[in-house]
Order: sequence, then C-alpha cells, then structure tokens
Amino acid sequence: MTYLFLAGYGNSTGDHWQAKWFRQLSNSVWVEQKSWDYPVCDEWVAELDKTLTKINHPVVVIAHSLGCLTFVEWAKQYPEICAEKISGAFLVAVPDADAETFPKDIQGYQSSSREALPGKSLMIASSNDPYAVVDRTEFFARQWGAELIWIGDKGHINVSAGFGDWPEGEEYLRKFLGEV
Repeated sequence: MTYLFLAGYGNSTGDHWQAKWFRQLSNSVWVEQKSWDYPVCDEWVAELDKTLTKINHPVVVIAHSLGCLTFVEWAKQYPEICAEKISGAFLVAVPDADAETFPKDIQGYQSSSREALPGKSLMIASSNDPYAVVDRTEFFARQWGAELIWIGDKGHINVSAGFGDWPEGEEYLRKFLGEV
C-alpha cells in the first residue's frame, strides 16, 4: 500500500498534521505542486497524474483542503485509472470552490465534480470551516458517495486551527485503513 499525500493551497508543511503523518508512514509519497500559492486546477491534476503513474501499488489518498478537490477532479478525468489504482480516499476539510470565501488566487476549481468516487472514501469536516458551509459539505459527501464525519467547530483543520498533532484524526485514519 502506498500513501499518497495531497496538500492544499499554500502546502502543508512543518507542524501540519498532514506533514507529520507523511513523515511517520512508510511508503508515503508527497505530490509536489509547481505553485503552492497560485494553484491552477489543470496543473495540479497533471502533477497528481504524473506522480500516480510512478506508483505500482494500491494507493490510499490522504488529502487536505484543495488537495481533496484536486483528487476529485483527477478521478473525474481518469475514472478507469482511479478505479484500478485507488483503494481509498481520506478527505479532510473539503472546501467549496464556489463559496465567496474561496481564495481568488485559485483557478479552475469552480463547480467541482459531482460524480461518485470509486472505492471507499471518508470525509472529515468541521462545522465552522471558513471555506465550506455544512449543507455544501453534506452535498459533496452525498454526490461523491463518501462517508462523512463531523468533528465539531474545528475551523479548517490545519495548524492555524490548532491541528499540528491530531490523534483523533490518526484514529480515524487507522479505522479507515482497516476498511480499504
């Protein structure tokens, strides 16, 4: 099993739970984007696809924020490869690209895919995420066929929201990995 990490806008570096998990899990691959500060959907999807072509094992995607939307867009463009390679998708703090709060520096993600994702997927969400309202998060989970877990008022589930170490998230991931 390969763990593929997809960070969001600005990257998940240093003390971010995603960077910590990447360092802890063996067989981990980090998708390195060309521009973390001015993301373009097609470029991020292409980088994800390029990374996945080098992996010859089943993959579990561990994505945060814009990384989640990047994975969903890739799955829409490459459904056969996705069904073949991806064992599961662990999606944390999925943003709504159509929301007023969505960063203007990000291009091409509006009207995100609404197609069901192949395989098992789990969304972890906060009820006061500044980039996604509750009803839209629930809508995405239904459309993608993802199980949805609400963890309360936890912001964007990143370092600025107090998520460096995230033992609760590690437990969710352990359970998820036992199901894929």
